[in-house]
Amino acid sequence: MSFANIYGHTKQISMLQKAMAQKRVGHSYIFSGLSAIGKKTLALEFAQAQNCENAALRQDACGQCPSCRKTIHGSHPDIHVLQAQTQFIRIDDVRGIQDQMTFRPLEGGKRVFIIDEADKMNEPAANALLKTLEEPSADNILILVTARPFRLPQTILSRCRHLRFNPLAAGDVARFLTEQKRMEPAHASALASLSGGSIGRALELDAEDMIAFRAGLSGLLRDAGRRDPMSLIVLASFLGQDKKHTQQGLSILHTYFRDALVYRETAR
Repeated sequence: MSFANIYGHTKQISMLQKAMAQKRVGHSYIFSGLSAIGKKTLALEFAQAQNCENAALRQDACGQCPSCRKTIHGSHPDIHVLQAQTQFIRIDDVRGIQDQMTFRPLEGGKRVFIIDEADKMNEPAANALLKTLEEPSADNILILVTARPFRLPQTILSRCRHLRFNPLAAGDVARFLTEQKRMEPAHASALASLSGGSIGRALELDAEDMIAFRAGLSGLLRDAGRRDPMSLIVLASFLGQDKKHTQQGLSILHTYFRDALVYRETAR
């Protein structure tokens, strides 16, 4: 794995590499943006680069050295990922990180701690983490990954470098699906157009089911365009079949009307 294998997020990658080149890597970061767009993946890649034995040559992980191989296999002793095991991340979880931060890195690089869904920290956990942010250690890097940064206390937000991630371009999502999941290009494109820029969301959808659903919705939209009141009732009934179809249908409608507006503006 290297930054070159990350889909999209070139601006964020450039910022991290620049910090590495200038030896100005921060002690704490917030990676925020839509769920399942690659924030944690990039955090792990950044952690790998911080510990790669050859990273100084190009501000990236080589993917071949012993340190990189351990990271790839999830066994690097200095890279830790905390995920909520219940509804909340609790103070004991944060204290576990704090205990590990008192030790020097075992392999000479940086200890990197990634807290996924950091917005799930309850108040005692957030207060405990604040003490760590107020007294940073040069040997440790903390990365908070969240789709809801507004749920983090302002005191935490103000003490971290904040990297904001945009939804992926549909082309990046489709490229991931064809390259990593071996999907047919037509299926990948259909899923990408419904994904809202989220690889995770695209993976949750069934390609053939979505293509059939989209075809049915397209037919109903054509009928609705004739301003037949009954066709609007049929369209509403179609979208209301179940929650899954409602959400997907609204996503398709959003894409349809957005594309129509773009076409109208460019045709003027």
